[in-house]
Amino acid sequence: MTINYDIWLMLLSLTASTFFVFVTFSFVDRLYRSTPKGKAFLLPIYSFTVGNGLWGIHFINWMAFHSGIAFEFSIPFLLASWFAALFVGFVICYIASKKIIPLKLLLLSGTMAGLGGYAMYYWCVISLNFATNNVAIRPLWLAAALALSVCVSILVVLTFSKIKEYSGKNTFLIKLTFSFIMAVSIIGLHVAFGASIVAKTNAILSTSSGAANKQMLAGIISLANVCLFLLVVAVAILYDKYSKNTFKFNTSNNERKVVANALAYKDALTQLPNLIGFQHQLEIAAERCTRGGSTIAIAYIHLDHFKSINNNYGHLAGDTILTTVAQRLQAAVRGCDLVARAGGNEFVALIEETESNVDIVLIVDRFMSSIKKPFLVDGQKIEISCSIGIAVYPKDSDLGKLLICADAAMLKAKQSGKNQFKFFDAETEPTSDLMLEMQHDLSLAIENKQFILEFQPIVDCKTQLPVGAEALIRWNHPTKGKIQPNAFIPEAERFGLVNQINDWVIEESIRTVQSAKYAGIDLNISINLTRHQFRNPNLVSEIKRLMQQHDVPASNLTFEIKEAAANKNETLFKLLLAQFKAANIKVALDDFGMQPFTLTYLQDLNIDELKLDKVFLAGVRDNIASRTLVEAIIRLAHALNFNVVAEGVETEAQRKALVDLGCNHMQGFLYSKPVPEGKLFKLFKHLDNNFEAKDQLLITDYQM
Repeated sequence: MTINYDIWLMLLSLTASTFFVFVTFSFVDRLYRSTPKGKAFLLPIYSFTVGNGLWGIHFINWMAFHSGIAFEFSIPFLLASWFAALFVGFVICYIASKKIIPLKLLLLSGTMAGLGGYAMYYWCVISLNFATNNVAIRPLWLAAALALSVCVSILVVLTFSKIKEYSGKNTFLIKLTFSFIMAVSIIGLHVAFGASIVAKTNAILSTSSGAANKQMLAGIISLANVCLFLLVVAVAILYDKYSKNTFKFNTSNNERKVVANALAYKDALTQLPNLIGFQHQLEIAAERCTRGGSTIAIAYIHLDHFKSINNNYGHLAGDTILTTVAQRLQAAVRGCDLVARAGGNEFVALIEETESNVDIVLIVDRFMSSIKKPFLVDGQKIEISCSIGIAVYPKDSDLGKLLICADAAMLKAKQSGKNQFKFFDAETEPTSDLMLEMQHDLSLAIENKQFILEFQPIVDCKTQLPVGAEALIRWNHPTKGKIQPNAFIPEAERFGLVNQINDWVIEESIRTVQSAKYAGIDLNISINLTRHQFRNPNLVSEIKRLMQQHDVPASNLTFEIKEAAANKNETLFKLLLAQFKAANIKVALDDFGMQPFTLTYLQDLNIDELKLDKVFLAGVRDNIASRTLVEAIIRLAHALNFNVVAEGVETEAQRKALVDLGCNHMQGFLYSKPVPEGKLFKLFKHLDNNFEAKDQLLITDYQM
């Protein structure tokens, strides 16, 4: 085959190759630091872009080394060559972005990419109007070309893999140098591939105008690939900022969905980012940190003695302090930093662009000083302090454990006397390991469906027949046995896993109602809602979807909301009640009487039921004051058309007193402890069919 060199096209190829390889470094780096969902979204885009760029460079090289020949192409073989290039792009992006590449996988991926690169060249040769029998292979040159291609591919994958983790100085210069070396290697491979093939062609020498057209075509290919790479970079940046929902288009309810997505990342009380929004920004900051060779720090801030403020001054005062703390923390950070609310009385701060611990301490000192300033709430002066834990990335841990390390350091600061800060160190590591173990176990529990529901029957006070049951979650741990919710729900909240657990409870409860229906039981289930579910603007619509999916009517469900949570989020609570009312779903106010309330407050609530806390039942039989208070609550509830359920009924004397006072329903150990689904169904069937044996059945067969 006649070979004529075009120096300008070779320079264009070298420049374009260097640019494409340099951008590919950022592609691999972004894939490496993406979440699994992010990687699933970006990998096909990056693979297509890299493969397309490789194919474009290949054609520029063809024109550079065979500039004196005019060609006609066979489309099928040309497409085969293109698919081979896309395959090579996928292998490079997928393998190089892995955190650990075993030697076998490195050799296998290098071999696949090397063979794919040669296949791209070979099919291109066939496509250039050559019949297969007009193409002869030089065996020794072929072996040398394939060996060289595989070796270069292995080195390419290894280089991409190592540089994605590099966080030292001169990152830009190092990437640019390796990009140029790889660009030269691509040209070298093209020469080696060409030496392994002897082809006969009837192609004629091109004219000077034909050579000019080739230069123009090469320029167009280069420009098109540059535009493609830049477009993909823009897509990646948008994805980092807004997630893949940016690329989903819907002609209806767009504005409502944007608001919902914004609410999902924001704390309703303080208007700061919530933990989900913080984690998203932390991932982006870690990328900047790695690219710039700098460090970032997380400060985990816990307000000391905050529970006593709620008890002594009320939850409204507590909310006012939390809002003021959020404002003070925001004023204490720099423009490059971020403050978020982790939940309850805890905040987190992301501190960037630090060169030493001294920079971090200066900001943490401002945090502590701002919180120590007295708070004035309704004319009352309130003073608090805070305990702060600090963890530094990448020194202390990887990104997945960084927040836990800061949390563990904060716990150490609290144990050391509060009102101070601690850096994460070797002494704190065992605590973080225990927290990480709990996080790992909870994640496995969600994945492996280790949670179960037990049901405590709710009975009619007069007839003592069952009218429903309350769903209660338990963790069936593989080694620790059955764990009560108060032992793991706070940890799930801390690790941001509670929403998945809450969603499971709702769906499993609705499925239980459906199963009861198939068993001939009309079962009413009460489901507890947590304060975290208040933040979900789509909660009621998701519940309606599940009811439709399982063919469960709204009349079979009651959602319980604790009075304390309702008081803390009164505006959100009333909005949620309006949505439940519109969907004809019943709502109960749980633990009623444990918080201060007014008649106006109760009158304005769109609820169906009050659940009287068990603390009121201790002296309801013999204590006149207790009996009078319970009677007043029941009369008030009935006047407002609320059903009343008494919780924690343990004695026959309590039951009789509640019957005398006109209470509607009750639940407690007098009737049954929480039981599994199967026993609940058996209990309901037996009591419906054999009323006289009810007491004996509950006390002997169902006490656990």
